[in-house]
Amino acid sequence: MGTETARSVHGRVDRPILYRWGAWCARRAWRVIAVWALVIVGAGLLVPKFTDSLTGSSLKVDGSDSARVETLLTEKFASPVSEDAVVVFDSTRHTADAPAYRAAVGAAVAALRDQEGVLDIADPYAADDPTLFSEDRRTLLVPVGLGGDERDRQDTVPRIQDTLDDVAADGEGVDVMLTGSSALNAAVVEQQDKDLARAESIGLPIALLVLLAAFGTLVAACLPLLLGVVALVTSFGALGAVSGVVSFDVFSQAVVTMLGLALGIDYCLFAVTRMREELAARKGDVPAAVGATMATAGKAVLFSGCTVIISVAGLLVVRAPVFRTMALGVMIAVAAMLAVATTLLPAVLGLLGPRIDKLAVPGMKRSVRTTDVSRSGWARWTKVVMRRPVLVGGLTSVVLLLAILPAAQLKLGFDVGASAVSDAPAGRGYELVADKFVPGAATPLQIVLDKPAGALDDADLAALEQLTERLRDNDDVAEVQSVTDVLRQQAGGVDAAGLRTLMEAAKQDGEGLGRLIATDGRTTALAVLPREAADSDASVDLVHWIRDTAVPDTVGERDGTSAFVGGLSAQTVDISEEVSRATPLVLALVLGLSFILLLLAFRSLLLPLSAIVMNLVSVGAAFGLLTLVFQEGHGASLLDFTSGGFIQAYLPLLTFVILFGLSMDYEVFLISRMKEEWGHSRDNTRAVTEGVAHTAKVITAAATIMMVIFAAFMITKVVEVKQMGFALAVAVLVDATLIRVVLVPALMRLLGSSNWWLPGWLDRVLPRVELTEGSAPPPDDAPARDEAAGRPREEPAARG
Repeated sequence: MGTETARSVHGRVDRPILYRWGAWCARRAWRVIAVWALVIVGAGLLVPKFTDSLTGSSLKVDGSDSARVETLLTEKFASPVSEDAVVVFDSTRHTADAPAYRAAVGAAVAALRDQEGVLDIADPYAADDPTLFSEDRRTLLVPVGLGGDERDRQDTVPRIQDTLDDVAADGEGVDVMLTGSSALNAAVVEQQDKDLARAESIGLPIALLVLLAAFGTLVAACLPLLLGVVALVTSFGALGAVSGVVSFDVFSQAVVTMLGLALGIDYCLFAVTRMREELAARKGDVPAAVGATMATAGKAVLFSGCTVIISVAGLLVVRAPVFRTMALGVMIAVAAMLAVATTLLPAVLGLLGPRIDKLAVPGMKRSVRTTDVSRSGWARWTKVVMRRPVLVGGLTSVVLLLAILPAAQLKLGFDVGASAVSDAPAGRGYELVADKFVPGAATPLQIVLDKPAGALDDADLAALEQLTERLRDNDDVAEVQSVTDVLRQQAGGVDAAGLRTLMEAAKQDGEGLGRLIATDGRTTALAVLPREAADSDASVDLVHWIRDTAVPDTVGERDGTSAFVGGLSAQTVDISEEVSRATPLVLALVLGLSFILLLLAFRSLLLPLSAIVMNLVSVGAAFGLLTLVFQEGHGASLLDFTSGGFIQAYLPLLTFVILFGLSMDYEVFLISRMKEEWGHSRDNTRAVTEGVAHTAKVITAAATIMMVIFAAFMITKVVEVKQMGFALAVAVLVDATLIRVVLVPALMRLLGSSNWWLPGWLDRVLPRVELTEGSAPPPDDAPARDEAAGRPREEPAARG
C-alpha cells in the first residue's frame, strides 16, 4: 500500500491506492453489493456446517503423556477404547434389586451393545461388583468404553443418550444418564449455543442504543450494526468451509462471536465517523469522501486488523490443538471482517452518501452536525492532563498497579463444566456419581506401560504388580484395575507364562483381557479411579505423584519400558505445563512482530515501545481483576458462579493475545490521528490534544459497544466464556479510560518531540507503509478552511 502523495504532471495530487479503491467501490456500489449478496448467501449455507462440527474443550497436548496414552489405547489394544464413560441408573421408586430396575438395566445394556461407538459394556449384575451399586442401592453404574477421537466420541454420545432416553421412557421410574468427559463436553456445546443466542439478544439492542447516542441518526447507527452481523455470518461461513479438515472447539464459537460483533461494529463505527467528517469537508463529493475515509480510517482498520491477526498467530506455536484451532478461527474471522470493512463498507457508504444522516433521533440532532473538537470537553480534559502529566500519570499508574498485583497469584486449572450443564443428563449423572460414589469414577486416570523391546516378562509383571499395590495404598485412589489382579484370580500367580495362557484363552472365547493387555503382549493398561473430581487439586496432585514418584520407584526405565499417565486430570496437568513452556515464546513473537508493524505504521521508535507497554499494562490489569474475581471469588454471587480457586487452564494465554490485539486497536486509531495532526503542525502538544479530541468520542462509543457485547457473555453458564467475557470487558474499560485518555497523553507530553523520532538510517531502510502521511488528499477548499480556522496550511511535501 503506497501512502505518499506526489504532484502529477498535471499538477494534481496523486491519490494513494486506498483512496482510489474506496472511490472505485463508491462509484460501483451496486456491483460490489451484488457480489457480497452472493457471498453472504453462500456463507449462510455454510454456517450450520461449522456449528454442527463443534467439539467440546479439548485439553490434548501433542507429544504429551496423556496424548501418548490415547494413541496407545487406540492403536495397540484389541478393544481400542479411548475413553471410559459411565451410564448412571437412578430411581426414587425402586432399588436396584426390583424387577423394573433390572429390566431397565438389561434393556439399556442390550441396546448399547449394538450402538456404534460403544466398544465395551458389561451387565453389572453378572459382574457382581459391589462398587457399582450405591449404599442405598437406588443408583447403579455401568462402565462404558467409547472409541474414536474426540470428535467421533462427541458425535456418539448424543445418540447414546437418545437410546437411553427411550429405555427410560419404557421403564417405570428409572432415570438413565450417560456421563463422562465427552458427554459433558457435548452438553456444554448445546448449553453454549443457547447462551450465545441469549447474549446476542441482549448485547445487540444495547449496542444499537450506544450507536444512536454516538451518531444521533438511525441510518448511521444501524450501519455498523448491520455490517457487524454480516462480518460475523461471513466469518462463520468461512469457518464452515474449513471445518471438514479442522475440528473447532466450542469455545472458538464464543470467541469468534464476541470478536466478530465487537470488532466488526467498531471498524464500521470508525469508518462511518470519518465518512461524516469527509462529507462535510468535501461539500458532498461522495466518491472523494469515501476515498478519503478509506485512506485514513480504512488504513487504520487494516493495520489494526493485521495487529490482531499477528497477535493471535502467536498461539500457533503452542503444541495444543485447542490453541491452534482457536488461533485459526480468530484469524479467519478477523480477515473476514477486514474484507467487509474494505469492500462492502465503502460500497454502502458510497450508496448512502449524505443519506447516512437521515432519520435523526429527536433530541440528538447536535451530534449530526460537525463541531469544533478543539473546544470540546475532551480537548479541555487533555489539556488538563498535559499540564500536570507527572501528577495525573502517576496517580493513574498507582491505580493500574493495584489492579495488576493480584495477577501474581494466578493459578491454572480446569473446570469440566458439570455445573454449567447441571440440568442436562450428563450433568445430573456426574452429580450422582460425585454424591453417591467417588467423583473420579466418571473420569478415571489411565496408566499405560509400553515395552517396545518385547513381550512383558516376569520382572515386568512384578514391577506392574508393585505399582498397582503402591497406587492402592494412596489415600486419593479409590480403585485400581490391573491385569495382575486377573492373573492372580484366574492363573493363581503373576508371571509371563500365566499371562500367555490367559491371552490364548481370551482369543478362543473372545472375552477377557482386551482392555488390559495389548494383542502383542507388550503393552498393558491400568485404570485408576481417583476419590476426588477430575478438576480438583487432589486429582492433579495425584497425577504428579504417579509420574514423579510411583512410576519411577516401581517401573522405572527398564529395558526401554515407558509408563504414561492419561485421563482428564492428566490432560489438565499437561496443558498447564505446555502453557508455561509456550508463554515466553508467544510473548516474544507477539511483542516483536507488533513492534515491527507499528514501526512501519508510525515511523517512530518510541511510539511502538510505548504502545506495547500501555497494552501490557491494560492486559495485566485485566488479569489482576480476573484473578481477584474468578479465582478468589470476590463478587461470585453477583456474577452467579462458584469459584474453583483457579482460572481455566488455556484462558490466560488466549486472553493475552486477544486483549493485546484489541488494545492495539485503539492505540492505532488514536496515534494515527495524532500523527496526522503532527504532520500539519509539528507541535507535539497540539498533535496529542487534537488526536485525543478527534478520537475520544468515537473510541468511547466503540469501547462502550465492546464492553456491552463482552459483558453480555458474562451471563452464560459456561465458566470459560464467563471468564473471557469478564476479562475482555474489563480490559476494554481500562484501556479506553485510564490508558487512552489519561496515561497515553501524559506519557506523550513527557516525551515531547521524541515521540516522533526515528534514526535517519532506519528511516531510509524501512519501506514507506506508514498510516497517515499524505494518506488523505485534501479537498479543493482545504487552504481556505485552514486559514479560516486560524492556522496556515502546510503543503503536502512538508508532511511527515
